[in-house]
Amino acid sequence: MRKTLIIIMVLSTSGLVAQNKNTIFYDSVGQVTTWEGHWAQVITGKYKSIYHKSENKKTLAKTTHEEFEKELRKTEKKITRTDKLGTDFPEFDLMDMDGNRLSKTALKGKVLVLNFWFIGCSPCEMERPSLNDLTKLYANNKDVVFISFARNDKEQLTKILTEYPISYNVVPTDKDYIKTKFEINAYPVNIIIDRDGKYFFNSAASGIGILTILQKQIDKALKG
Repeated sequence: MRKTLIIIMVLSTSGLVAQNKNTIFYDSVGQVTTWEGHWAQVITGKYKSIYHKSENKKTLAKTTHEEFEKELRKTEKKITRTDKLGTDFPEFDLMDMDGNRLSKTALKGKVLVLNFWFIGCSPCEMERPSLNDLTKLYANNKDVVFISFARNDKEQLTKILTEYPISYNVVPTDKDYIKTKFEINAYPVNIIIDRDGKYFFNSAASGIGILTILQKQIDKALKG
């Protein structure tokens, strides 16, 4: 079971809820799961988290279409940033975990889907499975490139990715580089760059329906 502080704050369909470190988490079929396994299913929008105080456990219940649409609108409003849209995304030239060189110049003409995160970032961990599912939707589309900028070194990432794989091209960086180069101070961040190398979609934080939001923006960028 995931170890946490005595009281942690987590994202739910109704906002932030405090819970005890001994809370037992269940998945959609009623099996005991991890903290991440539970909340990763909530992020999809298919389920809502139900807290049973007397038993200190959290179960999942299916959401209705109306409930999902309501939460999706909340997420879009909360995470969307418009201040940089249409401006040039900074140049970068880095190596990913597999030794592949990735640069903005070499990838011009592609739609870039960028994720910024770090090990131990709870919202980052919650959205990881949805982001992996997102890459599968474009597995046969060579015009879409997924890059994950992690605020950790290669050794740290090697350990965590063995247990929790990421389908993006994972690039080890550090806090100062991300802050200085991309002006990012909070996580997670998801950005979509159009074929001309400009900000097409920019977000801060995550939420319910993140896969749906990103898919919609990627499709728009491909048509642009």
